[in-house]
Amino acid sequence: MNVFGSSQYSETNKFISNLEQSIKSFSSKLDKLQNLLEENHKSVQIQEEQIEAIQFTCVQIAEHMTRGEISLQSIKESIEGQAIMSSAILDMQCVLGVNNKYMIKEMSIVDTETWATQHWIFKHSKSMEDNKSRKTNKWLERNYHQLPIEYGDIEYEELGKILNSLKFTRIYIKGEQKKQVLMEYIPHVALINIEDLGCPRLDQICDDETLPCCIFHMKYNPKQCKFYKVFAIRKWFVNNS
Repeated sequence: MNVFGSSQYSETNKFISNLEQSIKSFSSKLDKLQNLLEENHKSVQIQEEQIEAIQFTCVQIAEHMTRGEISLQSIKESIEGQAIMSSAILDMQCVLGVNNKYMIKEMSIVDTETWATQHWIFKHSKSMEDNKSRKTNKWLERNYHQLPIEYGDIEYEELGKILNSLKFTRIYIKGEQKKQVLMEYIPHVALINIEDLGCPRLDQICDDETLPCCIFHMKYNPKQCKFYKVFAIRKWFVNNS
């Protein structure tokens, strides 16, 4: 019996068996690696698809934002265009201060495009008078507007703040003297004497009994009210422009 041959055969079989097990193990690991690669490939595909979807969404958002910016710009330009064209009619009643200085006693303003309006009666509790201005103001009170110089709903010192809060770019005023009074406070606004456009005297256009007046003048002569007169001027302006 060949002992060495038998031993060698046994060793060879063992080696082959180990080799087969190693091959199976490597084959199993290779299969797992292949599966992992396939899963990674699918994951990469999914990520790429997700990235493409995100990019598409970003493009859509950018397009919406662009359209929104265009819309906002159009709205802004429209508002600015309206502001550029905004105009009003203003009328005032003045009293006399020291050194023949004209001071506004009553003032009304109305938008030329709408019926939006405001009205103020100023009290001159801090305004100075000399003998001439005192006599003049008393005469105006008795014979014209019936407004005592100390009567009003707002202090005269607020006039500048009020005029500068108005958002009109063009204001029509009746009379050059009144225009000069306003120019002292709002030189940046286009002030137009409506008489230059052919507006007649107030007694010729204050003939509408349906126009409003302020509460104060309701018990006196409504046609002496600046609230009434500013609507009378507006009526002429609308009918002749």
